[in-house]
Amino acid sequence: MGAFLPNIVDVKPKAVSAVDGLWNISSLDKTVRIDRGRVYVIEGWNHLLLFKIKPGMVVITPFEEEAPGIFTGQDLPLQGPLKATLTGDRILDFTVAGALGEVRYQMIPQQLDDPDAFNALIRDVRKAGR
Repeated sequence: MGAFLPNIVDVKPKAVSAVDGLWNISSLDKTVRIDRGRVYVIEGWNHLLLFKIKPGMVVITPFEEEAPGIFTGQDLPLQGPLKATLTGDRILDFTVAGALGEVRYQMIPQQLDDPDAFNALIRDVRKAGR
């Protein structure tokens, strides 16, 4: 059964971010795209053995930078608010207060829209001690 998630065409874009681009969810080994305040699926997966999360479905919205390298939003499949922290190792560490408890996962960059902006953000993150 398909997951009940919005499609990318149904979620309006917001501001461009230094982390926009293709990212791999390491625990799933699946690719998503961070794109102007929303995160949508490139490679689908099964969620909770019942729901199919398909390409084009939005899994995080909004995805907003509240401080340099610190993002907040709503993880739609896990049904909870999230905080994502960019580390000096170029990894986004996610913590979600999901409906079934806290979930942690990481995203690793694969292809960034603006590598120069991302590298500048990484320098700021490292200066901040992360």
